[in-house]
Amino acid sequence: MYKELLGKRFREIRKNLGYTQEKFAEIAGIEPQSISKIESGKNFPLLSNLEKIAKKLEIDLSEFFIYTHKAEEKELKNTMNKIFDELSPQDKEKAVRILLALKL
Repeated sequence: MYKELLGKRFREIRKNLGYTQEKFAEIAGIEPQSISKIESGKNFPLLSNLEKIAKKLEIDLSEFFIYTHKAEEKELKNTMNKIFDELSPQDKEKAVRILLALKL
């Protein structure tokens, strides 16, 4: 579970900084495959490596352990469900198509 949480947060930080996995790896000084494995929750980086990455990215190490997205995700789901319930059948179909397109 913790590997997945850290991976998700790692990906959020990378995307918020506007980096591809390759560019993020270059700046962080690690292999692109390592970024992919961390983000997918397959690998858990050593704390010393996270410290080095944070320093190179000029962010605080604690940023990797702020999992506020969990609460936000639940709130987003609740909001989406409320809105979805209020839609007409035709608009529900449109909403599903939009979500499916976003998933691609």
